[in-house]
Amino acid sequence: MRTATRWLLRGMWWTCLVFVVWAGWWFGRTMFYAASSDDPPGTVTRAGCAEAMDFSGAALPEGIRDEDCTSHTWGGQAYDGSFRVPRAAVQGWLADSFPDATDFPCDGDDDRCVHAVRETHAHTYTDTHTHTPGAYAVTVSVHYEGGSAGDTALVTFDASSY
Repeated sequence: MRTATRWLLRGMWWTCLVFVVWAGWWFGRTMFYAASSDDPPGTVTRAGCAEAMDFSGAALPEGIRDEDCTSHTWGGQAYDGSFRVPRAAVQGWLADSFPDATDFPCDGDDDRCVHAVRETHAHTYTDTHTHTPGAYAVTVSVHYEGGSAGDTALVTFDASSY
């Protein structure tokens, strides 16, 4: 009986040792991948709104001010931000920049919300797919400050490649 208990304890000890070695290998491999990646987790930096709109496939409208944009990278690229623009410039800018956008119901106080999905794969003559840089999805929300008498629009957006 003592021998059986001893072998059982040794088997449990070896099982635990194998588990600890496997867990250590997995943790080490994960940390190595995160440290050696071009985009470490949680990479968030300030960015220019012109850069963000270029990524979105659009140009900034004329007369912007109070721009505040951020870049997010980890497994892809994303931008979000906001800026103020004269109210008269918004509708034309949206129509020119996102002609394929669809309106959707806004949350909160926003007056207009649009969503555009961009084709990010270009066909080549060999019918293979090559990735072109830029956003896959762009969402833009517009809030007219000062109600119907106001002359300023607050534009917020997010654009991502995933």
